[in-house]
Amino acid sequence: MAENVSLGKYREVFLAAPVGLRWKEITLNTGASASTLQDIKVPETCGGYAYKDTGLDPSPLRNRFIYWKASGDVLELVEQSLDQELSGSHLKYRFQDTPILGGISVHEVHGNVIILIATVASVHRLVFPHPSRLHRSELGFGPRDTPVPSIFFDASLPTTTEPRNMYMLHPGGSITSQFHSAATYLMLDGEAVFALANSDGSIVITVMPPLGIQGIVQHFQLNQSGMMQKIWSGLMPSYMRGGGESPEATSSMVLHPVRGDLYVFAICKDSRLRVWSVKSKDCTQVYSLLNYLPDGSQLNATGGYHTIKVQSGTDQFDAKFVVHLSFPESNEFYLLQPILKGGRLQIHHIKSVSGQSEDLIDFCFTSTHLVTLWTSSAGHAVVRTSSVGDAGDSCRFQEVILQPPKTAELHITSHKDPREVYLNTMFQPGHVSFHDVRKALNLQVYSRSIDPFLLNDANLNASTLKQQVTVAVETEIHNLAVDYELQEEDYYQLQLDQWTKFYSCCIQYHEVSFKLKGVFSDSSTGMIALIRKGCLTFLRPCDTIEQLYYGDVRNVDPGSFLDQQIEDPSLNRDLSQVWSIVQMIALEISDDMALQLEQEAFSNDSLNPLCEQIIESIILNTEFADNPILQSMELVHSFPQAIDVVLGELDLTHAPDEELYMDQASDPQDTAYSCLFTSATGTGVMSCSLRQFAETRCNVLRDLILLQMLVLRLKERNMQLRKLEVDLLPMSINLFRAYLVVKWATQAVAVPTQSSIMELNLRHLSSLELSESSAKEVSKIDSSNTSMLELLIRGVGGEQVRAQLANNTQLDDDPKRVWTIGLNALNQLISRLLWPLSESFTFGEFLIGCCQYLPLQEYLCYLNMWCDWIPASRQFALGLCYLHFDEPHKAAECFNEAREGVAMEPFLRDKLLQTQEEDDDILQVIYYLKVIKQFEEFSAPDVVISLAKKAIEIAGDDENVPTLWSKVFKYELELGRNTEAYQAMMSNPDPTRRKDCLRQLLVRLCEKGDLQSLVDFEYTNLQDEVESILESRARSVDLTTHNYYDLLYAFYIFRDNFRKAARVMYEHGWRLGREVPGQQGLQRQAQCYLAALNALRLAQPEYAWIIKPPQVMQQPLSAKHALSGEEVKDERGFRKPEILEMKDIEKEYLLVDARLRLIHKDPDPALASGPTPGPDELVGLLAKAGLYDRAVIVCRAFNLDLYTVFESLALRCVNLSSHSAYHMRGDNDYTAQAWSWLKENHLTLTNIAKENSSVDQAWQLLQQYLDRYEDNQNGSAKYHRCVGNKLLSHGFSLPTWFVNTYKSLNVAELLRLYIDYDLMYEGVDLVMEYIDAVMNTFEGQDCSMFKLSGRLKHLPQSVWLPYTSIDQLLQALRDHRMQDVALGELFETLQSKLSLYQRGIQTFSEQVLHQY
Repeated sequence: MAENVSLGKYREVFLAAPVGLRWKEITLNTGASASTLQDIKVPETCGGYAYKDTGLDPSPLRNRFIYWKASGDVLELVEQSLDQELSGSHLKYRFQDTPILGGISVHEVHGNVIILIATVASVHRLVFPHPSRLHRSELGFGPRDTPVPSIFFDASLPTTTEPRNMYMLHPGGSITSQFHSAATYLMLDGEAVFALANSDGSIVITVMPPLGIQGIVQHFQLNQSGMMQKIWSGLMPSYMRGGGESPEATSSMVLHPVRGDLYVFAICKDSRLRVWSVKSKDCTQVYSLLNYLPDGSQLNATGGYHTIKVQSGTDQFDAKFVVHLSFPESNEFYLLQPILKGGRLQIHHIKSVSGQSEDLIDFCFTSTHLVTLWTSSAGHAVVRTSSVGDAGDSCRFQEVILQPPKTAELHITSHKDPREVYLNTMFQPGHVSFHDVRKALNLQVYSRSIDPFLLNDANLNASTLKQQVTVAVETEIHNLAVDYELQEEDYYQLQLDQWTKFYSCCIQYHEVSFKLKGVFSDSSTGMIALIRKGCLTFLRPCDTIEQLYYGDVRNVDPGSFLDQQIEDPSLNRDLSQVWSIVQMIALEISDDMALQLEQEAFSNDSLNPLCEQIIESIILNTEFADNPILQSMELVHSFPQAIDVVLGELDLTHAPDEELYMDQASDPQDTAYSCLFTSATGTGVMSCSLRQFAETRCNVLRDLILLQMLVLRLKERNMQLRKLEVDLLPMSINLFRAYLVVKWATQAVAVPTQSSIMELNLRHLSSLELSESSAKEVSKIDSSNTSMLELLIRGVGGEQVRAQLANNTQLDDDPKRVWTIGLNALNQLISRLLWPLSESFTFGEFLIGCCQYLPLQEYLCYLNMWCDWIPASRQFALGLCYLHFDEPHKAAECFNEAREGVAMEPFLRDKLLQTQEEDDDILQVIYYLKVIKQFEEFSAPDVVISLAKKAIEIAGDDENVPTLWSKVFKYELELGRNTEAYQAMMSNPDPTRRKDCLRQLLVRLCEKGDLQSLVDFEYTNLQDEVESILESRARSVDLTTHNYYDLLYAFYIFRDNFRKAARVMYEHGWRLGREVPGQQGLQRQAQCYLAALNALRLAQPEYAWIIKPPQVMQQPLSAKHALSGEEVKDERGFRKPEILEMKDIEKEYLLVDARLRLIHKDPDPALASGPTPGPDELVGLLAKAGLYDRAVIVCRAFNLDLYTVFESLALRCVNLSSHSAYHMRGDNDYTAQAWSWLKENHLTLTNIAKENSSVDQAWQLLQQYLDRYEDNQNGSAKYHRCVGNKLLSHGFSLPTWFVNTYKSLNVAELLRLYIDYDLMYEGVDLVMEYIDAVMNTFEGQDCSMFKLSGRLKHLPQSVWLPYTSIDQLLQALRDHRMQDVALGELFETLQSKLSLYQRGIQTFSEQVLHQY
């Protein structure tokens, strides 16, 4: 848009005082007497200085300046930059009891910044390092996290009080004359010159030597201007000249060089400009300014307080001054320029400007404008500007649009809470400062209920202040509500009164801090700053719309200032009239009407009823003759054409394409304006400017809407009005709403967000693969009342518009004019980022990236009612809002609605999907995949399933269908819907993904214990994979935590695969024995073996076998190598398979069962751990524990002899018998313990009626075992021999039943046993008994004891005697018969018995031979 600088209208950019300022205070003792100086009063002064080379990028000095305020003996110095943050920039000097005069000046020389200060008793030179010395070697770009040190950062008292930088005008504290004004200047050679004027017209010059040069301070007085004055001043000392003020007394003065010579330019009380040469000390020029008064003016030559100021930024070769003459009836400004002609200084008058008869506060002037501050007759501050660029320019003043005063009463509708309204208003960005709110809280009525610690500078923030304000006001309300039963209306009124009272206090403090003090400017950048008591504000040139809306357009051709060059005179006249009518309508609309219309625009589709009501109340209620609006309407020839032109200027829809997106501008690091307005103050300037930009256009469009409705109501309908009704009025309403949204964005407060939440939000958004640049500069949003627009400017929005500004041609002619041209251009560019009637979604994307979902939701709600642009993108963003607020189902509805625009809207297509695909269905599938990832981040499985199914319906044969089915499967499984998950798995067309899903399904079903479902599923074509997966899981997981073997067993049994069922259960038991120690592991192992045996019994006999699992379950991780380096093959993984039959499994089961029985009998940890003992070892343990039945079973299963069993049992019988008495019928303490192991063995009682002791039971058990397990068929008596050996070895005689049984089995072995243990008597008896039995058989008699059958006579018999044993017995008897008579008798008896037997045999043999 064309910039209309020539209209010269400015508008104030208001910024509230920053929070958390820290002042460094330095107190100087000048040595003056407090009693002498306490009556000296000097006016408060202020001013500013902009660095010389400001505007030269990449210099750190652009938009950097110093301003000061002097009040009494306190000087406040502030350095500020709009392009970078400064630290330590607030410095406060206190010149103890010494008031500060005006004339403070700042100079840049030799790498230093020097500030010259004059007080009534001293002069000072403050030296600080130049910013270029403090600045980093490499200039950073964009918003900076680390502030740059200010020149005041290292200020200290010692450097300030150095003798070379401080000079006392009156040593000893005696003051002979009182100075009331001063001027300072620093020469090129470094000399600091101070000029001080007193009331008698004399001027004293003090010159300090340059820094680093030894010298003395020169102090002298300038000569009087006239001869009589010189004589008079020479004859009479100043303290004797009387108390009256001389007409030649200096009112104001400046020091400035002209062609190398330094001059004092003083405007005196007699309205004359007097010029002194500091070098010659003479008055060189007396110049009466009354000569340039307007014709006919009759003014008193001795006026009020006259002022002279030098143009900011001028040098000694082009010095210009503005002199202000103050008269009771008027104010005059003269632009003067000193010129040297013929070696003589002359004053050239350039221009005069007449001001109103008001009180001037301050003024400054640049090369183009004179800026003046006034106090009106009503006591209000007024700022006016006038063009002073060329002599022919207009000299009339134009009033600056200042920040309007705040009203204490707010319009509150009946349905709103006063607390909410007042808090939102007070803490609206830029409304009132936190310091004003804190001052109101410190009032006695409120301070009693708050915590003072929370209101110090360190804790001062929006959140804390809101809480404290609420507590203070609510406490006051409760104190006043003495009646506990107040009516609702009464309580509401009490609330309203108290909140209004507190808000009024804040407004009063705001008005005090808002008081104007001074003004200064920067000629380089065009900046004009207003110094107020509590803050610093700025003036910016109004753009074209503001000029036409707020300015006087009666004598202006509006068409010449618009982008559309209007050459039609009739249309230009219509435009002028339309703007005049719009201004008149604006004057008639009250604030309540405007607010109501704005609220209606957001809440209702149609504005017609309310607009009709407003038109009736403000326009149609008066007669035509008294209504200037209606009269002006008659002068318009074509309303539609004129309004169309205005709307074309207001419409930002058709912006160039390169300005629409964040990532299409040039790299901000490479632009010349990358640091422009990047500090907090600079960001505030841009934010406030755009707020005013939007407000002005909202007001213009509001008034245009009313004008068009008025035209439609009053004018006769024709084709032109048809266009107005159909096209222009709806367009105006849409533009009005669009600018309201922009205005809202400038006022909406950002929600405080911690860094952790920002990081979490970025992680969630990473699944969308959106650019993270939108939030890269905003890592944390604190509670400092930051607006959404400020966030955008600090972040990617600011980078974008600065990069675009670098490509803008408006600054090509003068890149330094960043205020006069650049600021409005930035407003245009930022407004396009916020503009809702375009395809750009920059602002919404930025809010998403900054985790500002609450403002984003409000922003979208404002748009969704009426805006037709990018609805899908907005619905997508609204879905993200609902998702963030944990409303996934609402979010899903929004995402489903947004899918229709993925192929058409740039944000969804280019930013979200990032694909070149053009097919709409494919784009929607990709879109759903992105959205599904977002719901996965927020753990909403049910929504993921529904969205995936919708995408599947669209996809057809898309390559993403397997992925979608996998999503459905995953989250159906997560929700525990196993059947649906199984169906989704089987529907997946990708075999690989189907197998992956199968693995997850099996694992989840196992973890959840839903084994019935796992077994019941059919697994069409996937049964082998199921078996492989389950077996793999079974072999890889810990047996103590997961049991996949039981599942596999059930799976195989359900499908009648008994062999595999037996195999997995055997493998399970096999692993349990090696991996799970303890009784529980053994129990599970035994159960597994039993289950395997049962399964094999169900199988067909020819298939009742399994393969034993290999001991090496997997290959080693690395190959082994021999000493030669050759790889050694590991044979462990390639062992020959071993087939196991049922009997083999039974054997292993018996061993495990035996261990369990032993552990149950004796819980020894050694039995429960380690490998299973061998059968022989286990038999010994069983026998030791008394589990003889189980030991026998193990022995017979493994074909082991029962020696261990019989030896142990025989020994137990011996021990029991040795501890019992013959006459005992019951048990004693020792023998009673035997019942614990006796009951573990199966014993058949032969005599139930008889009461048996444990000894009897033990012997009966031994007897039954011998009867049961001795091999009677083969005549073997090995177990009898074993028992007999054990008994006899312990000196225990053989029981009768044992001997009788032994006789029947092997009499010869029994005889040898007797001989081995020297039982001669028993041996002789046995031999003789046996011989008798044999001899009886010859006679046909049977002998059951020895199992001898009688034979008939004369038949052959195979009966024999153990001659070897008998011979051994005889030899033993023969050897001992001499020592023992009884043994001798036995020998003889046995010898005779044998002789008898031999004769009988001989006789029997002869009979047999004779028979045959």
